Amino acid sequence: MSLLIKSLAFHSLPDPLFEQTPDVQTGFEQLVPVIEQQTRDVVACLADDEKKSIERHFLCSTMIELPFTSGALQWNDIRKNIRKDDIPMPCTYVNAYECASWGYSLRYFLTRPSSRYLLVSILDANLMDFEFWRHNENWGHSGFGLCTLLLEADDSAMESLTTGCATTYNSTAEFATIIRRHMMSVEDVTLALPFFPDHIRQIFTRMLNGSPQLPDLHEQYGHCFGSDPWLTILQHGLDNTIQEQQDFLACSIALNGYFSMAQVSINSDTQLLFQKSERLPS
Repeated sequence: MSLLIKSLAFHSLPDPLFEQTPDVQTGFEQLVPVIEQQTRDVVACLADDEKKSIERHFLCSTMIELPFTSGALQWNDIRKNIRKDDIPMPCTYVNAYECASWGYSLRYFLTRPSSRYLLVSILDANLMDFEFWRHNENWGHSGFGLCTLLLEADDSAMESLTTGCATTYNSTAEFATIIRRHMMSVEDVTLALPFFPDHIRQIFTRMLNGSPQLPDLHEQYGHCFGSDPWLTILQHGLDNTIQEQQDFLACSIALNGYFSMAQVSINSDTQLLFQKSERLPS
């Protein structure tokens, strides 16, 4: 088993996010019920005692960085407002590794396991309504949303995870080389790669042509940052009848060179959820 996806959800968020852009604090508060409801839905597959055993829920992000570094948002204040006794709401915020933050969250948990279950949420929303986050030459047009995954880990789960940082100037090609090397050592594993426009995707296409891959959904969703590999696994599960275990290598790379890879599985019991919302009131 190593890392089994018990439940996986993606809540697609619109752009612009609000009818009228509020201040950052108010904007984030508008997202708290979305996080709460998705957490509740994701852990619904667990018994009450299993829910209570989850001591760590990480919230990761690429784009919600400036509000925290500028002081417009304070994580300790947010934690006080989103704590719920009946569900394991996020208790730790990670954004230093950008799109790869989910992998470093897994690494932290797996070196200090306190439960069989781990929750990670990835939130990327254009809270400040910046044009930069809508489109960038490094990733094309952006997608926004909240992804939450519930993983069940066994004693060998750490072997399923790889984290690191590129050391060469061409981080994408270096990452593709690392992925290719991994794929040569495993069987019956399908790649779940980041979503990129054609001119960037060509690197992965050229270097990983011999490996089975899930579709790149950039045209449909845009680049959804750390959510990309999980969203394509989710879409695959929704589009197909899963009758037996299927294994995937979820891969993310950040603009700053950090990367994460995790070999994960889904089976017929994996809960898969997709939701799309309209603009939030200001």
